[in-house]
Amino acid sequence: MLEGLLSIRATDVLDILLVAFIIYWVPLLIRGTRAVQILLGLLILMGLYVVSKKAGMVTFQWLVGNFLGNILVVLVVVFQSEIRRGLAKIGQWRLFGGGGSAPDPDVIGDIARSAFLLASTRTGAILLLEREMGLSELVEHGKKIDALFSHELSAAIFAPASPIHDGAVVIRGNRIVAAGVILPIPAESSVTREMGTRHRAAFGVASETDAVGVVVSEETGNVTLFFNRVARRTETQEQLRDTLELLFGSQENARERV
Repeated sequence: MLEGLLSIRATDVLDILLVAFIIYWVPLLIRGTRAVQILLGLLILMGLYVVSKKAGMVTFQWLVGNFLGNILVVLVVVFQSEIRRGLAKIGQWRLFGGGGSAPDPDVIGDIARSAFLLASTRTGAILLLEREMGLSELVEHGKKIDALFSHELSAAIFAPASPIHDGAVVIRGNRIVAAGVILPIPAESSVTREMGTRHRAAFGVASETDAVGVVVSEETGNVTLFFNRVARRTETQEQLRDTLELLFGSQENARERV
């Protein structure tokens, strides 16, 4: 036994660790999505295939066997969204490059102030704050702007009379890079079933990218923060500011207040 342990190479240990990491990481990636039910369905189908093989159910075994024979293609087609998101998360690791620009603390404070001023007048709004994963693909679907963020500009964009008030505003660093951005609406799930259109759109972007979404509801005046597939209702301007500072690493002690 001792000889067997001594024969283990460093590459063997690395191999085991990488496989263990993938097994741990995949469930985290698909948690809370329809992929969980799809994966469960595939596992049940595989179990039925094993049972049919032992029971001698030739027709069912042939049908399911041909389906599972192309399982790699099936997995790519069914889980294309999760695979795309996973590859994007791997690509954003700092090992492969630097991070995106974060807003200055003053701008973060202005964003929080702007959100609650819009909420006080029940003005619906979506503010998307870009982090390390670029949102250039979304920017192409809006009106390009290059201006320092300010509440006055935000209020003008989201004013009901504005022709671009229905879309989202994309913020890169301290600047608004696009307004009137039309966001894709994700498929309905148990998480988004009770959400309105704005909230579902922001949740979809926060699920596919590492962007942070701030949504103001025109029906209730509530302010909701979306990040990492999490929806968090914020009650005060200070709470929103502290959470944004934590997410963008602008303040070391913000973690204690979130």
